[in-house]
Amino acid sequence: MKKEWVILKPDPKRISFLSQSLAISPFLATLLVNRGIDELHEAHKFLFGELKDLPSPFLMKDMKKAVDRIIRAIEAQESITIYGDYDVDGVTATANFIQFFKELGVTVGFHIPYRLREGYGLHTEALRKIQKKGGKVVITADCGISNVKEALAASELGIDLIITDHHIVPPELPEAHAVLNPLRKDSDFPDLYLAGVGVAFNLMIALRQSLRERGYFETRKEPNLRHYLDLVALGTIADMVPLKGSNHILVKEGLKILSSQRRVGMKALIEVSNIQKETIGTYEVAFQLAPRLNAGGRLSTAEIGVQLLTTQDSLTALELAQKLDSKNSQRRFLQEETLGQALQMIEKDQLENAKSFVLSSPLWHPGIIGIVASKLVEKYYRPTCLIAEQEGVGKGSCRSIEGLHLLEALRECSSYFSNFGGHKAAAGFSISLKNISLFRDHFEKVVSQKLTDSDFISKMKVDMELPLKDIHEELLKDIEKCAPFGMSCPEPLLISRDFKVQRAQVVGQKHLKLYLEGEDRYHEAIGFHMSDLFQDASKMKGIVYSPSWNEWQGQQSIQLKLKTILF
Repeated sequence: MKKEWVILKPDPKRISFLSQSLAISPFLATLLVNRGIDELHEAHKFLFGELKDLPSPFLMKDMKKAVDRIIRAIEAQESITIYGDYDVDGVTATANFIQFFKELGVTVGFHIPYRLREGYGLHTEALRKIQKKGGKVVITADCGISNVKEALAASELGIDLIITDHHIVPPELPEAHAVLNPLRKDSDFPDLYLAGVGVAFNLMIALRQSLRERGYFETRKEPNLRHYLDLVALGTIADMVPLKGSNHILVKEGLKILSSQRRVGMKALIEVSNIQKETIGTYEVAFQLAPRLNAGGRLSTAEIGVQLLTTQDSLTALELAQKLDSKNSQRRFLQEETLGQALQMIEKDQLENAKSFVLSSPLWHPGIIGIVASKLVEKYYRPTCLIAEQEGVGKGSCRSIEGLHLLEALRECSSYFSNFGGHKAAAGFSISLKNISLFRDHFEKVVSQKLTDSDFISKMKVDMELPLKDIHEELLKDIEKCAPFGMSCPEPLLISRDFKVQRAQVVGQKHLKLYLEGEDRYHEAIGFHMSDLFQDASKMKGIVYSPSWNEWQGQQSIQLKLKTILF
């Protein structure tokens, strides 16, 4: 994959304005402007925002309708059913709803579709089963916005459907009792890019407020919503929504709750993930906790995850966490196997110069192909669709690159699909096997028309170039003020060139460690999986890296995490 390292050039006037107005360093102001946080109110909220600064949930269209209907259900002692999605976002939203309604003394059940048998979203047969069990109110978690037919079926079954979702709103809105989605054009909610669990959390805030005003908590304990933030942070990080605005506050506060391990299920999941750190950050969530929680929905049933996150029994929690850990090991094996087969296809068919990849196989597992598509995008930087062939039908999962809006590209190929959906960066579809080759050719044509050669070069944005002498404790404290890092709020990337390599060594067989001497300052740098560059260490002209703290045997020091080496 071709990479281009681009040093950002933010407006110096905006940097000076934020620096003076907020009494922060020019370095910190530069980081904010580079992340598109260049308005005073937005920057203040980003750096100093607290839970009290979250916008009113009632700014979201249909919020009052949803709250009023749920309160009627509570007063009439009607059971409520949560209909969730099978990914981490849906599982955490479902678990939070269940715990919340139980604290309110409400009878609550849940249904999450089986990925391999039912697929994503609402299903009429599942709604029919809910209705037969006496269900009159169904609240979705991270799904439903595209289910027009199923919403109509719910109405015909006498079910009042309340949709909480965050995916792109289609031209035709489902006819539900209430549709909560910050992306609705008629919504006044200021934070558009909440995760599904964030939308669900806003409904919980609004419902608690309304019940409080009605005196509901005069005779029962009021739920402490701060305790729900661990799952809000987990689902938000896992779903890769922008960590700005409300999301930044929710994740920052949620990681504190997650680190305290209040929840029995989270404590067990942290234990089987072998996380030793006292403070859990976005890395541990994204690469250790979320994959295990996701594994249930990918290979079996996501109900395991919901049970884990809602159980009060430590032994049950450990058993469920171990199940998910085992599923995750199975997922990793299948992922590596599928990736190897996909790479062989690309090499065999000499597709390296193609503008896109559409690969299919009857050997592939539908729950794995999305991850593998992401790996291929990382390696080749090409829009990629992988298709798992099963019983005459292909289940496709796609990932895109910066310049291509994936859902719009798939719309131009929609005649080949029985159904499809998604957003700018990721999407999925179902396709008849006879249409795969036609789709492959058409998709390649669409991508070729929409992108230029420069679009296939990954643009890696660097915040600034600094001499090594400027990498000190105060600078790292400024970096910490921007945490947590994630989508749209990446760790700072810097370039330095003013150093000599005192010594280089290979550690852990795969990693490169450098001892760098700059002007009156020494730093250690670590390049994970970069041991192949050991022989050329003396030839390097510069490094691209993220400064971070390294703790070893109770001692804290600055360490430069290498992203690439410039020769």
